[in-house]
Amino acid sequence: MPELDEYSGSTMGNLPIGQGLAVTPMQMMAGYQAIANGGMLRPPQLIEQVGDETVHEPKGRRVIDAGVAAQVREMLEGVLAAGGTASEVSVPGYTLAGKTGTAQVAENGTYSETKYVASFIGFAPAQDPQLLVSVIVDQPQGDIYGGSVAAPAFGRIAAFALPYLGVPAE
Repeated sequence: MPELDEYSGSTMGNLPIGQGLAVTPMQMMAGYQAIANGGMLRPPQLIEQVGDETVHEPKGRRVIDAGVAAQVREMLEGVLAAGGTASEVSVPGYTLAGKTGTAQVAENGTYSETKYVASFIGFAPAQDPQLLVSVIVDQPQGDIYGGSVAAPAFGRIAAFALPYLGVPAE
């Protein structure tokens, strides 16, 4: 993120729509993990066990007030509700939450008018998240929007993974 003294009029217009800043998919997942996890940011953990020794989950630190995280989780449910940008995606028995993204590709110091990245980051169950998934489609052909390109893949992944992981339906 830019330092406060680096903000300008264009920064204030660009950042809220995802331009002027680049993050990795893993950084986006970490941010959504903190929202899903009640405001606690924990480093990603890829290994559960080494030999017979269990690798313990990192403690983490509070980066968002728990009440604010709960409000954001509820707002993210609306993305998959009627009128949301991914309203056609659902998994029977589970309440989903997430955010669509449609970004122009940066090239040669400007943003392309023809190349896009469609994305969706979501979690389930919305109020007690057990699964976090990110789907990113680089330069989709035809439709370009995260809600119609990436969100359906999230729905299919969640429909398989939630029962597979033993996450009880709500």
